[in-house]
Amino acid sequence: MEILLVSLGLDLKNSDQQNSYIHYRFAIIIVLAVSLMALDVRSKVLSNFRYYVESALYPVLVFADSPHYVSKLVSSQFKSHSELLKENEQLSTENFMQRADILRLKDLESENAALRRLLNSPVRKDTQRLFAEVIDVDVDPFLRRVIVNRGTESSVHEGMPVITDVGLVGQVMNVNYNYSRVLLLTDPSCSIPVIDARSNVRAIATGTGSQAEIEINNVARSADIKKGDLLLTSGIGGVYPRGYPVATVTSVGISDSQPFASIKAKPLVDTDKMRFVLMFWNNDSSYNDNFNEKAKPLTDNKVILHQQKVKDLIKTLSVKERKEAHD
Repeated sequence: MEILLVSLGLDLKNSDQQNSYIHYRFAIIIVLAVSLMALDVRSKVLSNFRYYVESALYPVLVFADSPHYVSKLVSSQFKSHSELLKENEQLSTENFMQRADILRLKDLESENAALRRLLNSPVRKDTQRLFAEVIDVDVDPFLRRVIVNRGTESSVHEGMPVITDVGLVGQVMNVNYNYSRVLLLTDPSCSIPVIDARSNVRAIATGTGSQAEIEINNVARSADIKKGDLLLTSGIGGVYPRGYPVATVTSVGISDSQPFASIKAKPLVDTDKMRFVLMFWNNDSSYNDNFNEKAKPLTDNKVILHQQKVKDLIKTLSVKERKEAHD
């Protein structure tokens, strides 16, 4: 028992000595650290040593910070990529609509020149347009129809004309809530009133079922239509506004045994490759109403002016007659 107590006392004594040694060493380290800091601040003796140590430890610091750097880089890349995609989509849409506007430039110039020759001619308002994307095509090889991602939710209705930045595509034939089916001008059931841009000859273009060809029906053999002529929408019927490019005449066949010429044309729009289209509301009805509203007062003013001129003429003649009778 005494031996056990003696050994326990020795162990306690050794542990106290070890603790005191640790405290001494810790105090010495603190003193050295403070001394080195004070020496570095006053004399800059350790600046070169610190430079080499930091240079040696730089790869370790980079490796330790790499997860944060990579996550920040990936986040900025995704953000900039999404912003670029959004900006690119917006610019593509604006460019698409501007090119669609250019299609009618020549026809509008000639129309404007004709309107300037009319007195007090009303101005036609711009049409409201809707940008849409082709999401599907009809699987029937004998039908030429596509599906776009706009429907009654976007105020789309049957009969709406559809174009691209190149020319006419067709018209809306069926409408659902989120999508619509578009009848292409190459479909056999599609007929479009057209006019020759060079000779102003009117005709009807009908689809043949072929993607690269339409027919011009019931055109007299003496009609002034030549190969290479550009066909535009004539505006007759009120479905398609006047002046949008439709097709280019590829052949004109004349036979003595046939009363009409056999005319073929190639559509300007390659419907197999198109991705985006423009659907727009035709403002002809509002234009006609506006024209009637403006034409009535204009006509009334002309009648009043004419009546006033007649009254002035009668008054002048009566004065002359009185003078002659007095003389």
